[in-house]
Amino acid sequence: MKIQSNNFPIFKSAMGLTVYIEQIVRGFEKYHKYTIGIDLREMSKKILFLINRANLSDNRVEALIRLRDSCEDMKILIQLSKELKAFRSFKQFEYSAMLLVGICKQAQAWLNAQKNNARVHG
Repeated sequence: MKIQSNNFPIFKSAMGLTVYIEQIVRGFEKYHKYTIGIDLREMSKKILFLINRANLSDNRVEALIRLRDSCEDMKILIQLSKELKAFRSFKQFEYSAMLLVGICKQAQAWLNAQKNNARVHG
């Protein structure tokens, strides 16, 4: 069953992450804003779009694997941003990571449920 994506908790979480990333990248130093900041912004939006696609997809398992992989890529970007000292504070890093980990957990749970459902009905 396909429901409106913006009613999903994972979609709301991803929207929160995307908005937060947009806000903090605005405060990055110029160099970081136009390098890793662009990557963070694009990846956070990609995750949002992948959630919507997974919801609308007939092959959810495949779509959710792409979502899970993008979440893992975003973890690396956030860690790299920390190492490059792009975040203005540790709290920005910590909050970004916390939001993303929540999304990753939801994506993995959704994937597991779809795989179990496929086994039962397949």
